Amino acid sequence: MNYKSIIILGYKRSGTSLLRVILNSHPDIAVGPEIKFMQRIVKHYPASFEEFIEVTKEEASDFEYDNGTLAKIYNNSKSPHEIMLNWCTEYRDKTGKKIWGDKTPQNFKYLKMISQQFPDSLFIHIVRHPYDVMRSTKKRKQYHGIHTIGGWLFSNINIRHVRKKNYIFLKYEDFAIDPAYYISGILAKAGVENIDLLSRYQKVNHGKIAEGDSWDKPVFRPEKKSGDLLSFLDKILIKGICFYYFRKYGYK
Repeated sequence: MNYKSIIILGYKRSGTSLLRVILNSHPDIAVGPEIKFMQRIVKHYPASFEEFIEVTKEEASDFEYDNGTLAKIYNNSKSPHEIMLNWCTEYRDKTGKKIWGDKTPQNFKYLKMISQQFPDSLFIHIVRHPYDVMRSTKKRKQYHGIHTIGGWLFSNINIRHVRKKNYIFLKYEDFAIDPAYYISGILAKAGVENIDLLSRYQKVNHGKIAEGDSWDKPVFRPEKKSGDLLSFLDKILIKGICFYYFRKYGYK
């Protein structure tokens, strides 16, 4: 199957940014910065161009879209999924590539819409051990207890909306050990040339990256040993709330 788009799924701090920049370094694949405004537009579609500019101003800066480009996107869209499509294809065309992509961790909140409206997308779901995800969010002061744990949980529950034939699953821990193997599999599934992206992605400027990350980060970067950031209670909550996925993904 020739996929028109690649959508990376995964909760924040799970390796989605790393996967994005690796794939974005392919000459046929364009995966731009995050489009966080989508969760707002899904809930409330902008009633005017002025409102659209206000809602998308941060992302417009990240993608270097001027008001003329924003007007084209808004005027050619009548629904949230059309805005997403036109926003991402604009980036694809701007970079001269063939396949558009998205890497926005919040997209699990409107994944049902995405899977229904983009049936010809390849969905890549990357999962990281919830203990490590929560440790990473704590380091960045983004950890909010049950709310953050619940986000990890529901990002995995909502994968049910994706059709299995369009779906690739990988664990961050496995990916970090042998990234070439998994990237090769993704490129083969996407139907694009299998080239060595691991030797080139750090040499490409990918634009705005997720907070706390850099576009030239290594695939594997050992965590500094500074004591466990998770308390005993944190671990009890995480394992209790996410117990089903601990078993499903083989985490301990």
